[in-house]
Amino acid sequence: MKKTLLLISAILLFKTCFAQDEINVLFLGNSYTYVNDLPGMIEEIAEKEGKTFYHESVTPGGCTLFQHVESQNSLSKIRKGNWDYVILQEQSQLPAIDYYRHNKLKPSYKALYDSIVLYNPNAKVVGYMTWGRRYGGQQCVNFGDGLYCSADFADFNHMQDTLTAAYCENAYATNSFVAPVGEAWKAALSTNPELILHSSDNSHPSYDGSYIAACVFYSVFWNKSPIGIFHNEQIDDTKAELLQNIANDVVFNNLKKWNLKNNENIGENNHKNKFRIINDPFNDLITIENLDNTSYDIKVFNINGVIINEANSNSNVTLNTNNAQGVLIIKLTDNKRNTFTKKIIKC
Repeated sequence: MKKTLLLISAILLFKTCFAQDEINVLFLGNSYTYVNDLPGMIEEIAEKEGKTFYHESVTPGGCTLFQHVESQNSLSKIRKGNWDYVILQEQSQLPAIDYYRHNKLKPSYKALYDSIVLYNPNAKVVGYMTWGRRYGGQQCVNFGDGLYCSADFADFNHMQDTLTAAYCENAYATNSFVAPVGEAWKAALSTNPELILHSSDNSHPSYDGSYIAACVFYSVFWNKSPIGIFHNEQIDDTKAELLQNIANDVVFNNLKKWNLKNNENIGENNHKNKFRIINDPFNDLITIENLDNTSYDIKVFNINGVIINEANSNSNVTLNTNNAQGVLIIKLTDNKRNTFTKKIIKC
């Protein structure tokens, strides 16, 4: 009996040790998400990179966020709980039209955000910034309350600037994040105008357009550069490398703009010039290498919030975790009260 219990404990602990690369993601959007199966594309990349990506989607064609607010299917998915990320993707024209941007998008985004954090206190809400029409132009829609139109955009870039502003506006208002897919498209088309990121309808993504979106989400979800990640035979090596590099630069060179500085998963990369956390899951030690002599208040907690060890130092420090096992949380606070957290595993 004792051997059986020990074996079960070892198996559970082994699973815990490698669970840090597992994430659960809910996509709320429309055809801009399901065309080319973007969630499935991210899942395939994750699997090839040794990570596990669980996902569910509610993405009816043309669906708006205010329709998601009223959708029992969307709300039941939110209430299911245990999501690490919930992705909010608005109907593609709506953020470019002032009436809908202020009277529909803004309150709907906030309502969904409030519902998400109520049922998923640890979830991160991400606005999936989409892209402009290939040739810009005036955008007009009628969702039952009259026909409203945007400005007559001169081209893709002008429309994209308006979409970018709308997504950032809602991220800042709710302290959520932005996945800057539209800006990655803009950078890619500026780098190589011959790229075909739109499909033949000049609206939905081509396979290449969805691939660069997957690269952006990979960076946001795992705080890893997408350079060198998997791509299948539908994209050649040269093009994949170009799209990966552009996604990397757009995300990591503009963390503040995308509100990603507040993402605990991205914090260590963002502050890589200040400190580095070194953890071996199979011993009792954690080393924090201080790279710029900043003074940090350092605390190590177990999953129940109990302090395992703590220190205050402006140099390298090694802390003993006192045989604690499972998920531990390291919290560093500098003298400006900026706080960075990181989850680690001890086996």
